[in-house]
Amino acid sequence: MDNPAAGKTSGALPFSPYEFMIAGRYLRTKRKHGGVALIAIISFLGIMLAVTGLIAILSIMNGFRTELYNQLLGFHPHVYVDVRLMDDERVGQSVERIENIPGVVSANPVVQGQVMATTQGGEAFIQILAVAPEDFAQMAVVQATYDPTSGRGLTAGDVSEFGVGRNGGDIVILGEGVANQLRVQVGDPVTFLSARGASGPFGVTPRRKTYYVGAILKAGVSTIDNALAFMPLEQGRLFFSREGQHDMIQVRLEDYSIAPSYVESVSAAVDNAVPVYDFTYLDPGYFNALQFERTAMRMIMAIVIAIAALNIISGLVMLVKNKSRDIAILRTMGTTQSAILRIFLIVGASIGMLGTIAGIVLGIVFVVNIGPIQDFITWTAGAQVWDPSVYYLYRVPAELDWGEVVFVSTFGLVVSLLVTLPPAWRAARLDPVEALRYV
Repeated sequence: MDNPAAGKTSGALPFSPYEFMIAGRYLRTKRKHGGVALIAIISFLGIMLAVTGLIAILSIMNGFRTELYNQLLGFHPHVYVDVRLMDDERVGQSVERIENIPGVVSANPVVQGQVMATTQGGEAFIQILAVAPEDFAQMAVVQATYDPTSGRGLTAGDVSEFGVGRNGGDIVILGEGVANQLRVQVGDPVTFLSARGASGPFGVTPRRKTYYVGAILKAGVSTIDNALAFMPLEQGRLFFSREGQHDMIQVRLEDYSIAPSYVESVSAAVDNAVPVYDFTYLDPGYFNALQFERTAMRMIMAIVIAIAALNIISGLVMLVKNKSRDIAILRTMGTTQSAILRIFLIVGASIGMLGTIAGIVLGIVFVVNIGPIQDFITWTAGAQVWDPSVYYLYRVPAELDWGEVVFVSTFGLVVSLLVTLPPAWRAARLDPVEALRYV
């Protein structure tokens, strides 16, 4: 006669309350009673600190890259068009066509050159960027009010007289580092000497002219602050002997991250007659290093999380050994192998999950308070630990990326589950007869 109970599922459902109850008791059991509380705490702390470190480092790397890009590209264009072989008419037509491309914010023709700047207080070799006054005034860093925290904006003077006067006038804007090297303030004279002068019977004669400081600008990037000055476009063309010519068209986009995809469309707008390249072309090794460094740090810190999670294995191996008699009794009472496996998976996953959550909270708190933390470290050390001449930024940048937080959370939980499988599988395969033989 058929058994009416045949084919029916017996026992509790997977991950039932009693499995969580037993796992919770094992986690809370003291060491003298066969528990692994101390090892569980160590594993928890290891995962928490590793997750905190990963979030902090990735956030700083994201902030560093974003801040550096924003500040560098606040002055430098996103796409360059070399128009040294074009006349004024063709340059004007190219500018009009480029500005009609969707996503292009502006296209400005400029002239650039190097000069020897001298004053009564010093001298320096600097880069001159001659730009139209209306284009210069539209720069975000010029329009923004100076903020000591971000280190960007006009620190002294204004741009009201920039470009005013015959042939563009005689007002220039200096980077803060240049002004410090020359020991000048707003209104002081500064003399520019250029090797590109007028041609005469005895060859090219260096050109020399005295200008006046109209304002001092701080970009927040020391390489710009220490080497750059601005001159009105009309005056720059006259000073560098570029009458009827320009050096390049600087193109700025709504989103600098897609600049490489605009090279083809901008090149088509100028009939492929001149070289066109994006900002990464100027120093590809530098920009590639930023991306590689971010990826490498993610991999290194992920390995640290994995190492911290390995502590869970030692704790669970000891727990399985100490609780072998309990496991045997549970098996004889009808607990299945899969239930035993799930109990120890819950134990290991709980340690990993709690450590990951605590690390995420601590990492977010660290990133949000990165400024006060930097100030505290500087105050404790009694010296400036963040040198802008080395890092090109005046503050430690940090930008929290929730995508990275999700990655860290998922990675921490997955690793915790994976390292829990071997000891949990060993506990499930334990023979109750052998475990109870010598009881």
